[in-house]
Amino acid sequence: MGSCTSKSQIASKPPTKAVTSSTGTASRTRVMADREYHNVEASTYVLPKDDREKDRLHEQHYLLKEKFGGNLLKPEFTVKLFEKDLKVLDIGCGPGTWLMDLATEYPNSNFYGVDITDTFPQAIHPRNLQFQVANVLEPLPFDFKFDFIHVRLLTVALRESEWEIAFRNIYNSLKPGGIFQITEGCPLLNTTDPEMLVIRTNMAQLVRKKQQNPDMASQLDVVLEQENFKVLHKQAIELPLGHGTPADIATGDVYKEVLLGMAPFMAAQMSVDIEEYKRLVHKAAANMGPNKASIPLWGYIAQRPSDN
Repeated sequence: MGSCTSKSQIASKPPTKAVTSSTGTASRTRVMADREYHNVEASTYVLPKDDREKDRLHEQHYLLKEKFGGNLLKPEFTVKLFEKDLKVLDIGCGPGTWLMDLATEYPNSNFYGVDITDTFPQAIHPRNLQFQVANVLEPLPFDFKFDFIHVRLLTVALRESEWEIAFRNIYNSLKPGGIFQITEGCPLLNTTDPEMLVIRTNMAQLVRKKQQNPDMASQLDVVLEQENFKVLHKQAIELPLGHGTPADIATGDVYKEVLLGMAPFMAAQMSVDIEEYKRLVHKAAANMGPNKASIPLWGYIAQRPSDN
């Protein structure tokens, strides 16, 4: 599918600063443009952590589940693994939708979720599921190893140089022979629409300023092999946005919510005020369907080799 970069530009306007404050857990939350965001100093994440974002993540989960045909990639291989009792970890689990789906389906296995902030359910979740705050860029806080580890959509959360650290910590948290499943996408959609190309180009500039690589999803097999994983499966799909099946149309709305969630950062990048940025997003998003926009996704299954 090649690179997902772009060369479009936008004329500058004077920037309007977002209002920043603290609420809730003051040291880990900040409010900008009426949305709650992570306030973890080392993090480059630009999406919110509020209830609206949790709703988006729930919907995104079920749309991806439909697109990939289930929660597990290469089901003829992975589903068989879950015939026995497993210890399963989801890293960057957010509100825990993937985990709750699997924990309900496989009640004899034990599931764990970690994220840099506690956006996961505090009380209502399956008994075989536990959550805690942890950062994949640090050694994971478990005194046992996992049979299966899952990661999804961290491209705008990790700097390019941090993927090696994350994969090393994941490798060290897997049992020999354990399986690692990761699904990642390029955040820059494929489009011919001039207005969306303006937003796309500025997003590319923003993530690169944050030392992230928007093309990282297509290159993760190289990093996996560098960290001694054996890559068992690599799958690429093109995800339609706003056209095609009802799920594809809904996925366009989910991507629009991503763009709106990035408003404080993208408005500053484009040198426009936040309300003007939102207007541009709504206008450009209306053209995703007619212009057959799409976004590339890659899924990988890797294994920590068995010790000799």
